[in-house]
Amino acid sequence: MTERPEDVDPDRPLIERAQKELPYGTAAYDELVRRYSATVFGRAYGILRSSADAEEAAQDVFMAVFRNLARFRFERPFAHWLSTVTMNACRMILRRRASDQRRRNAFEREQALEPPAAVPSNGTMRQLVIELLDALDPTTRMAMLMRYVEGYTNREIGEQLDLSESAVKMRVSRGSSKLRELYEVRTSAGAGDGEGNDGDT
Repeated sequence: MTERPEDVDPDRPLIERAQKELPYGTAAYDELVRRYSATVFGRAYGILRSSADAEEAAQDVFMAVFRNLARFRFERPFAHWLSTVTMNACRMILRRRASDQRRRNAFEREQALEPPAAVPSNGTMRQLVIELLDALDPTTRMAMLMRYVEGYTNREIGEQLDLSESAVKMRVSRGSSKLRELYEVRTSAGAGDGEGNDGDT
């Protein structure tokens, strides 16, 4: 039985219409947005844990789709490509968050009268994890977010990131070890600063 293009990618007929219409016609594009807006927002929120940031990421995703859809060549399903675009948008927001937090932390350290706590409070733990994730290479970071935040299997992650299942397992394992190492360094450094300041009083 001959395999039809729409059997490989069910979005293909709609995408081909959108490619013909854009940039002046948007009916098919608007339908793509309606079809995937909830999925994109839900995935972004699962990573960013902020409605405002998830909305910003979704807007960035669909702007990227608008700009790049004409070059889409169906080498992989549209949903997989959209997943990559969504993860990249979230990564940019996480990177910006981490940069902003580093600046805030630097300012707070300059103003603080008390030494930093050795172990972060629950309110800052999530931000600490985001900062530590930022130290990993992008592919490992994405794999870990998909595995532990979104719950994808190693096989599903490999399909979307163009990695073998064993490569995903290795990246996730090494990434977890690296995060533990970074966390121990960060918290022990905080404890050491506190001990040193106590000795001066």
